[in-house]
Amino acid sequence: LPTRPMSTRRSINGRVDGRVGSSRGARTSRGHVDGRGRGRDRQHEGRRQPERLLRGEERRQQWGSGENDFRRLNIIIMTSEDILFYGLCLVGFGDKRQNVRPELLHNRFLAFFGPDPKSVKDLLNDLKEEFDDSSFKDTMMTLNWAKRYDVEHVLAGRWGYSEEFIGPKLKEIGKRIQSFVSRVIVFDPNLFDEREVHIITVDTFNCTTEEMRQTPSTSFYDHKSNSCGLKYEAALPIRHRYPVWLKGPFKAGEKHDKTVFCGGNKDTAASDRDKSSLFFKIPVDKKAVGDSAYEGMPEKVMVRREGHSKETTDFINAALARQENYHSRLKSYDILRCRFRHGKSTENKMELHKMATEMVAVIVQYDLRYRPLSEADNYI
Repeated sequence: LPTRPMSTRRSINGRVDGRVGSSRGARTSRGHVDGRGRGRDRQHEGRRQPERLLRGEERRQQWGSGENDFRRLNIIIMTSEDILFYGLCLVGFGDKRQNVRPELLHNRFLAFFGPDPKSVKDLLNDLKEEFDDSSFKDTMMTLNWAKRYDVEHVLAGRWGYSEEFIGPKLKEIGKRIQSFVSRVIVFDPNLFDEREVHIITVDTFNCTTEEMRQTPSTSFYDHKSNSCGLKYEAALPIRHRYPVWLKGPFKAGEKHDKTVFCGGNKDTAASDRDKSSLFFKIPVDKKAVGDSAYEGMPEKVMVRREGHSKETTDFINAALARQENYHSRLKSYDILRCRFRHGKSTENKMELHKMATEMVAVIVQYDLRYRPLSEADNYI
């Protein structure tokens, strides 16, 4: 197990500060005395001289020296810098290959795992609190699977496990992360200010899947991809950072966006409509903002119209663009962008796709704290 570089700056309680790429840490690493560019020590230019997490025999006794000893890393005491270092070690970037600029290390981590190391730290802490047997290596493997969506043979070579172990383990950890969805994505009417009228944006996104061969039907037809797919409905608060609604899956060609939102179509009696739909969650005198698919419900959804002022049109465009940014963030994970291949029966495929989608939604929810959807989110 390689030892990792640590910041020489420590907090009051002696633990290493886990902030990645902070300006103060960067100044220290460059030999600055006062952080203003004066007093540069030419002898120490370039990469800082790091401390080590553990040294010599102490490291071997606590962590061991085998590849599988990554599983024994203590999630509780790991910092985001530890997660960055060891995460990259796990995918082939050892200590020597990490002697590069911090931006490149960060981009490599995002390319293999998806979220920021600080987001992974928060997620790992919550997983460890809820599931005591949570493993750093196995959790990072699951994030890598969600981000890159490699087949099990590729994962077996990268992570050193057998295919028979990898499949069940990915589903186990994926379901653990999915279990957080009901606590992190919550529609709470008390979240909104009483002066707000337009409180959320709403839209659906489709994901492609392999054909449902046991129950072939045109109801799975996704007109966007011209193939088999599933549909999800998502809603974002306009003046708050985190998404508040995710519902699905629905057969991509079975229900119109408006039908999903209302819990039924125009022929469905009011008493027979799905009361768990978003239409019934929006408080009285509040509205959503949507695209033209939601035309015809001015009491619940505002859409673009020719008579709107420029300010109103710009407001709607900006709100809907942020909604699309959220969909793009979800589909930056290849498990949702690529054709989903898991599952045997139709029900099993839909269940596993729901697990994958909600798992990614939870990961993105954690990541929005450090990587918001827009610059404006930094002020809300």
